[in-house]
Amino acid sequence: ASLDESTNYGAGLRKFHLFCDIFTVPKVDCLPAAFPLLHSFALWAVTDPDLVDPGFADGTTFKTLLIPTICKYLAAIHAWHLAQGWPPPLSEEDRTRLEFSLHGMARLQGASRRHPPQPPITILMLLALCASLDLSSSFDACIWAMATSAFFGLMRFGEVSV
Repeated sequence: ASLDESTNYGAGLRKFHLFCDIFTVPKVDCLPAAFPLLHSFALWAVTDPDLVDPGFADGTTFKTLLIPTICKYLAAIHAWHLAQGWPPPLSEEDRTRLEFSLHGMARLQGASRRHPPQPPITILMLLALCASLDLSSSFDACIWAMATSAFFGLMRFGEVSV
C-alpha cells in the first residue's frame, strides 16, 4: 500500500478506532499502538463477527475483511504513527509474526483458492457416465478407464488426462 491510498487509510483508522471502542481500549493504548493490540485488531477484523456482541447494539455494521484489506489498514496505522512522529508500531519480528497469523487466517477464509470447491464424484455419477458410454468404442473405453482410475486412485481428473 502506498501513501497515495489516503481513502483506504481513513477507513483503516476508522476500523481500528471502532475496534478500540468495542473492546474499551484506553485511548493512550490505541495510539501509539503496541504489537499485541495490532495483532488482536488484525485477527478480529478478518474473523466472522459475533452478532450478539454488545458492541453492535447501536446498529454498527460489521463486514469481515479480506487479508489484503487488513494489510492496507495496518499500513494506514503505520503511516499514522509516522505522521505523528511516533516510532513504527511493528518491528521486523512483530511483522513476521503478524504475517504468519494472517497467512493462517487466509487459509481459514479460503483465500488461497482460485476456484470454488467442486463437489465430489459419487458412484452414482460413475454409473451414469458408464450408462452414457459405448464401451465397445475405444474412445469411450478410454474415457471410462480414465474416470475409474481417477475415482479409485483418488486423483484429480487432470492427473490422468495429461
